[in-house]
Amino acid sequence: MSEEFLDDNTENNASGINIKDEILKYLHYWKWFFFSVSVAILAVFLYLRYTPETYVSYAKIKILDESKGLELSTQGGGLFRDSKNLDNEIAIIKSNRLLEKVVDSLDLHIRYFVKGQFTEKELWNGPLKLIYLKPNNQIPYLTFNIEITEDGLIVSKEGSEDIMFTVEGYSLNSPKPDFPFLIQSQSWIKNYIGLSYKVTIKPLSAEAGRLSNSISVSKSGSTDILVLSMVGENRKRSEDALNKIVEQFNFDGVTDRQLVFQRTIDFVNERFMYLANELDSIEVNKKEFQQDNNLVSFSSDASYSMSKRTNSENAVLEIENQLALSKLLKSPLSNDDLGTLMPENVGLESASTNGIISKYNSIVLEREGLISSAGENNPMVVALDKKLMDVRGNLKSSLDAYYEQLNLSLNRLVNEENSAIELVRKMPQKEKILRSIERQQNIKENLYLLFMQRREEAAINLAITSPSVKVVEYAASSGLPVSPDSKGMYIKGLLVGLLVPFGILFLIFKSDNKIHDKSDILKFTRKIPIIGEIPEVKSEDKLFQNPHDRTILAESFRILSTNLKYILKPKEGKSGSVIYVTSTIKGEGKTFVSVNLALAFSSINKKVLLIGADLRNPKITISEGDKKAKGLSDFLFQSSANWKDYLQKSKFDNNFLDILTAGNIPPNPSELLSNARLELLLEDATQIYDYIIVDTAPIILVTDTLLISQYADASVYVTRAGFTDKKLLGFSRELYTDKKLNNMVYVVNNISDSKTTKGYGYNYGYGYGYNNNEIPLKKYTWSWFKNSIKDSIRKF
Repeated sequence: MSEEFLDDNTENNASGINIKDEILKYLHYWKWFFFSVSVAILAVFLYLRYTPETYVSYAKIKILDESKGLELSTQGGGLFRDSKNLDNEIAIIKSNRLLEKVVDSLDLHIRYFVKGQFTEKELWNGPLKLIYLKPNNQIPYLTFNIEITEDGLIVSKEGSEDIMFTVEGYSLNSPKPDFPFLIQSQSWIKNYIGLSYKVTIKPLSAEAGRLSNSISVSKSGSTDILVLSMVGENRKRSEDALNKIVEQFNFDGVTDRQLVFQRTIDFVNERFMYLANELDSIEVNKKEFQQDNNLVSFSSDASYSMSKRTNSENAVLEIENQLALSKLLKSPLSNDDLGTLMPENVGLESASTNGIISKYNSIVLEREGLISSAGENNPMVVALDKKLMDVRGNLKSSLDAYYEQLNLSLNRLVNEENSAIELVRKMPQKEKILRSIERQQNIKENLYLLFMQRREEAAINLAITSPSVKVVEYAASSGLPVSPDSKGMYIKGLLVGLLVPFGILFLIFKSDNKIHDKSDILKFTRKIPIIGEIPEVKSEDKLFQNPHDRTILAESFRILSTNLKYILKPKEGKSGSVIYVTSTIKGEGKTFVSVNLALAFSSINKKVLLIGADLRNPKITISEGDKKAKGLSDFLFQSSANWKDYLQKSKFDNNFLDILTAGNIPPNPSELLSNARLELLLEDATQIYDYIIVDTAPIILVTDTLLISQYADASVYVTRAGFTDKKLLGFSRELYTDKKLNNMVYVVNNISDSKTTKGYGYNYGYGYGYNNNEIPLKKYTWSWFKNSIKDSIRKF
């Protein structure tokens, strides 16, 4: 078991990929690679020769922060502030609205090409310029040719020889029918006589869309700088387009901000009228309110009202005091005692009353003095009593009058006090109303001042509007074309030139399931010896006829016969060796090998018997006798027959070779071969001949060969290059492993010239049988290739 495991591992290792062989297999067809690479390089050369070169142009800009305009005050900030988003700016730059303006200003929708023999080259600011006379929204798709001649211009339709019209000279100052253009030319147009221009015209929107697709806008790293790039055939056209895009983008930004400033000014002016009217109305209301409420200023009026109230209260108190004093003075007058003095200087403010009291008290004192000296009945006392009564009456009348006067004053002061109290009570309400009016007035005044300030800011910003962008780098172009990439194209062409034949060969190798030399057999098994490789024979004569022949065929069978001698085991006595020649299926050349092997042994004066044991499909035709002559089948069928009676000689006048053909085709070949007469035949023949070559039937088709395999001293198993399927090698290996064939060896037949040239030429003796893996491609037609591909796909 371990030995078999080792053998299997040996075979598995042998079936691995040999890098050297794989490389040599492809290098054998180096002419294919050289031809393919040459065609590819030529194709790249022609492509580069007639493909217009394109260049990349780029410009760099920095988006400025528009919020950094002039501001007179930090208050109210944010009215014009706006934070920039670079993604938004990129979208604006690539917008059709902006690009249509660029296309219109530069006439990018009108393109001029100088027509060459194979290519067209675009010009920019050339000698011709077209002016469209209709509105931009009516620009159609047009293509026409303008040929510059010595007499003028010839305008014709593109793709046609029909002439639309001719122009004397080089300018068209009035439009032609169905041609709404004027043609202007430069003075140096005569330098272009003989050339033909192709002019293409597109609508503005279509050209703006194409321009948008051709422009790439990206951020420069982590900065706020944008890089605008454009790929085109004409570098000057691309540079002008990029510079114009930057200019238009800046102009639109400035215009947008100026529009904002102008609208701000207009809005403020409108609000001024409204605020002025409101301020006038508020001031009128304030004036009327102050007039209606007798207000000069709230603080002074409040102070006046409070002082008035205080004064009224003090006055009422004083009058009430006087009233009390008046009542107090009237009390002494109610009795008849004339000696009673009246209070004097008690605070009564009536001067006349105070004078009467003073006079009364002096008379009383005088009377009391007289009474004490003269008595009460003194006439002078009586006169003084009368006088006192009169004074007393006057005092009483004076007090009553003063009392009445005080009451009147008191009523008046009480009314004034109530009025002052009411005035003070209404002051908070008046203050509230006045403050509300003043608040509205202050709000309108502040708004008026704010809008006046903003109008000044907007007016100044409108006058000195800053740019939207700062140009970091104006448009510039690469010195070398970016397309087509000559170096890259040649590298790609070289790779394609190598990959195409490699791919074809790879498909051929992978789809090929046939063997081609002994290396293919060695990949399946190394245990079965390979004793010969027979070259492909292209001539009609495929037989080893002349013993002295030095052809490749003759030498290959000499080698085969020599190697076969080493395979055969030595026998006692002079008995010959029985050699079976068989194959897996018909067509692999077993009969061809059998015949030539017999001829090879006979060429060295060895007695050889060639037996045709393929009773079902006999092929041996080198005998002199009739093809229908009796042979092996007749001998096996007739028990009384002698096989020697059926022998025939070779038609090549070879005395050492006898032939026993298959004879008539029997209905039961297997039964005939399995009887004992074949064994008797071989035993007798080994006593007469040195070698008995038996051409047997294909093994996988019938069991005839296996029925008689035990009689063979060696079994030559024939495979055919380009014919035998590799899968069939597994069947032959099983025969060897199961020991169903004695002393089995391989022979590879029909090796192509590509396998044998090195081996069989001048150096045949030393090089024959070397291992090459090339496949003879001349045998593989296109039909075979297509069928192989289909088979591979089906199997996959």
